[in-house]
Amino acid sequence: MEYAKSMSSKKVYLMIYGSTLFIALGFRSLQNAIISEQVKNVVTLALSIILQALPFILIGVLASSIIRVLIREEWIARFSPSNSIAGVILGALLGLIFPVCDCGVMPVARSLLRKGVSMQTAFAYLLTAPVINPTVILATALAFQWNWHLVVLRLLGTFVVGGTIALLIGYFFNPKDLGVSINQLHHNDHHSGRQSIHEILLHAVDEFFDIGRFLIVSAFLASAIQVWVSKSILFQFVNNPSLSVAALMVLGILMSLCSEADAFVARVLANQFPLGSVLSFLVIGQILDLRNMILFSKNFRQSLFLFIAIMSIILTFLWGWGIDVGLRLHL
Repeated sequence: MEYAKSMSSKKVYLMIYGSTLFIALGFRSLQNAIISEQVKNVVTLALSIILQALPFILIGVLASSIIRVLIREEWIARFSPSNSIAGVILGALLGLIFPVCDCGVMPVARSLLRKGVSMQTAFAYLLTAPVINPTVILATALAFQWNWHLVVLRLLGTFVVGGTIALLIGYFFNPKDLGVSINQLHHNDHHSGRQSIHEILLHAVDEFFDIGRFLIVSAFLASAIQVWVSKSILFQFVNNPSLSVAALMVLGILMSLCSEADAFVARVLANQFPLGSVLSFLVIGQILDLRNMILFSKNFRQSLFLFIAIMSIILTFLWGWGIDVGLRLHL
C-alpha cells in the first residue's frame, strides 16, 4: 500500500518521541508556579479533549486499515443501483461498512469509482462516510452526553449537504473530472496474508500520527478560545445567527479535525455558541477542512473542486442558519 509505505520507521520514532516530550512538558508546565492560572486551564482542558478522543481515533484508524486492505470494493459495486437518488443513499450508507476518517476516505472512494460505482454513489460516500459511520456516531453521542437528538441532526445535516452535492456532481461532471483517467487509478488490491497484516499495522500507525497532530493543535485552539476569547466578542456572534454560523464554519475548516475527535471539541464550543452553529462546525469540518482542500485540489479538476467547495459552504450555512433561526422563532 503506497500510503502506508510512505511512513518510514525513522519518522514514526521521531513523532513518538516528539509527542511524548510534548505531553511531558505539558504536565511539567502545570507544576510551574510562574505559569498563570489561565494557561493551566487551557492545558488541562486541551488534554481532557485529547484523552477523550484518543480511543475513538484508535478504533477509527484500525477499522480503516483493516477494511482498506482486506475488503474489495467490487463486492459493493455489484449492488450499486442505477437510480441517482438510490445511489446517493447507498453511498451514504457505505460509511457503515467502510467506517473511515476523512483522512482515508479518498482512496476508497476512488477505488469504488474505478470498480464501476456511479459518480453519485462514490461522491456521496466521499462526502458523508467520515460522519455516517458507527465510530463517529458513538463518539458524538458520548461527547454530547448521549443527546441523540443532536446526533441525528448531525447525521441528517451531513447527508443533506453531502448527498445534494453528490447528486449534482453526477449530473454535471464525469469521471474525467478527477483529473486522471480511470485506468490510471488502478492499483493492486490483492494482498497475501503476511502482507495484509504488515500493511494494516503500517497504515494504522501512519494515519494515527497524521490525525494526532491535528487533534493536538485543534484541542489547544478550542481550549484557548474557551479560556481567553472575550465573552463580549463571543456574544456578538451568538446574538446573530448568520455571524455565529459563519464563525464556526471558518473554525471547522481551519481546525481540520478528525471525525472521531471533532465532537469533543464541538462540545466545548457548545457552551458558548447556539446549536445550529455547532452543527455547522461539525458538518463543514468533515467536508471542506484544510486537509480536504489540499486533497481535492490535487485529485480533482479545478471546476469540480470549486463546485464542491462553494456548494458545501452554501448548503452548510443554510442548514445551520435555518436551525438557529427556527429555534429562535420557536422560543
